[in-house]
Amino acid sequence: MNIEELQSIMIDSYQVGYMEAVKAYEPSQDFIRLSEVKKWLKMMKIDLKRFNILVHKEIIKPVRKGDSRNSPLYYSKKEIKQALSMANVSGLLAKETIKLTL
Repeated sequence: MNIEELQSIMIDSYQVGYMEAVKAYEPSQDFIRLSEVKKWLKMMKIDLKRFNILVHKEIIKPVRKGDSRNSPLYYSKKEIKQALSMANVSGLLAKETIKLTL
């Protein structure tokens, strides 16, 4: 693992920690509507395709606010960032494992 990959892991960890604090103190700031997710992902420089894969695998799960089926879906920004960070770390570890076996 090189220094840039280690730095990326540390930055992601700090961001997830900050988002955890925001969620604890202002829970409404953590949730984002499904319709706003695409803009937020673009602003955070997160690939929509990776997000969709994690949602499809139910690693990132939406929450429905309201009792009716037409109530809007919300996602936790912290949960999204945390899942993507774990996916990045898993990818780096897999890459290192492949290097070791070759």
